[in-house]
Amino acid sequence: MLQAGSQIGNRYLLQKRVGAGGMGEVWLAVDEVLRRTVAVKVMLPSVAGDPDFATRFESEATSMARINHPAVAAIHDFGRDQGVLYLVMEFVDGESLSQRLSRGRLAPDETMRLIEQAAAGLQAVHDQGLVHRDIKPANLLVRRDGTVVITDFGIARHESAGQLTASGAVLGTPTYLSPEQVRGEPAGPVSDVYSLGLVAYECLAGEKPFVGDNPYAVALQRLQGGPRTIKVDLPLTIQAVVERALAVEPKDRWQSARDLAAAARDALTGKPVPSVSLAAPRPESRTPVLLAALAGLLIVVGGGVAWEWVRTSGTPASTSGPVTPAQAATTPDLFTECGTGWCPVEPMCWGGLVANSGVASPPRRTDCAEDHYWETFAAVALPAGGVRIGEDSLITRPDVKTMCNTEFMTSRSRTPAETGKWQVDAWPIPIGSSTMLHCIASSPGGESTGNAFRPES
Repeated sequence: MLQAGSQIGNRYLLQKRVGAGGMGEVWLAVDEVLRRTVAVKVMLPSVAGDPDFATRFESEATSMARINHPAVAAIHDFGRDQGVLYLVMEFVDGESLSQRLSRGRLAPDETMRLIEQAAAGLQAVHDQGLVHRDIKPANLLVRRDGTVVITDFGIARHESAGQLTASGAVLGTPTYLSPEQVRGEPAGPVSDVYSLGLVAYECLAGEKPFVGDNPYAVALQRLQGGPRTIKVDLPLTIQAVVERALAVEPKDRWQSARDLAAAARDALTGKPVPSVSLAAPRPESRTPVLLAALAGLLIVVGGGVAWEWVRTSGTPASTSGPVTPAQAATTPDLFTECGTGWCPVEPMCWGGLVANSGVASPPRRTDCAEDHYWETFAAVALPAGGVRIGEDSLITRPDVKTMCNTEFMTSRSRTPAETGKWQVDAWPIPIGSSTMLHCIASSPGGESTGNAFRPES
């Protein structure tokens, strides 16, 4: 288990964990050879142990290392040590754009300067044949001098590479996925352009572009048209830049990040910018096809999942459902009995959800005071045989729904009126010697900070 004071790669001294996500965690570290501060991203063992992933990781790290652009985090080194894959990047002294936006929206000219820089950096990424696939405010760092840096290539993909998860999975954050990613189609450079357009919208409006009761509702909205009208007076040139970036059809968008950068630069000078309508829906005849695509998708970062019980080698599957506290020999670590299951005795917050080859990977636990996607409010026992991605909805099973439901969630909430709108799901998570099915909840906007649920005393 890595911790502060550990050394990795025989030269990088880990000092402080500064972030975590569905595929790994990021550490502030010191390169003891060159005596400089760096950021080290360590991939989860469950991901790093996949041979195909390791091959793609090396290929992508090599491609990223060839990118030399001030708006892209520089890659210094990569390797494997202590059973984990790691990537060494430049340390950016600043804050994420999501942190900056928490203090309020940006002015139109500041937004266009930021988008121009980010788009220029994206073009450098695309020139190496890479597609980022998860452009969002949390993955854009703003230096103290106001310049922007693209980071977190954890799910970046070379255009010739395969998926990192099970077939049919969608990688990315639901709020910032392009329509084609929602449909399960391959992400390309113009998909990143769309995501950056959504970032521009949020900078200008001070709110996320799409909202809904769950990730699927949010995803469906972008298949039907553009986001809500920005309730801010904007110069027409700036509005046109964002509108064209957010065209539903890829062919109607800026056809490269370079074009978007040029358009943002022109908008600052008032030069006319050609646009398309945000509200043009897809043909009605395709709606059933799109709904079928949505039903088969696994949104693996901050999204919902469908499950089925499965057998594992030599282990009979349970036929009686989760074990109740009365049937259990011991109380799970960090939990106490409540209802027909258990409730945590301390706040438990998590990064994104990831599945590899149809099997759930444990999410990375995060500090609840930092941005996170999910929080545990209860748990039930995991049935013998485990769980696997399937066609049945786990959350609707009667034996799971006794604890994993909105009514029980709000009964344990500090702010029931607010969390009553949150999405509820279930995910297998190991803590100490116990692996249980955690009842987890996520805010409609995706990321949240603080702990919404009361620990059980």
